[in-house]
Amino acid sequence: MSPLFGNREDKAAEEAAAAAALTAEVDRLDALPLHQLAVEVMTKGFSPGAPGAAETVTVGGPNVDAGTTVGWIATELAPGGSTAGADEQLRLRLFRLVAEALQELEHASLIRAQLHSAMGTLDYATTRRGRAALEAGAVDRVLAGDDL
Repeated sequence: MSPLFGNREDKAAEEAAAAAALTAEVDRLDALPLHQLAVEVMTKGFSPGAPGAAETVTVGGPNVDAGTTVGWIATELAPGGSTAGADEQLRLRLFRLVAEALQELEHASLIRAQLHSAMGTLDYATTRRGRAALEAGAVDRVLAGDDL
């Protein structure tokens, strides 16, 4: 095969390496205490530049300007920003961890869940408290029960 297009063995090796890296990251995340997992999800999912950072998030209705989803945040946590090459069980394991962390963040009033009808799934946006906690670097403290 032409070197321009690579070969199947190289692609298979790259996919195996990506799956191994994702497995290691999911194992690491799974071993974290829930509040620490929630800090990572808040930081990687809602900090400036992250999928949930937009302040233009709408409330319900069409999916224009919807918030971030479990899937979008999961890719932020995945090495290389992708869950490609992972089997469905590993991907679901990561999605469940993200969803559990989002629930923890919602209970602390750092984010809010909503449903944009055209998406057919929940999406999430930061609250004023969540944005303030991120700005102050205080997500961990807020999850521990401290005020801002």
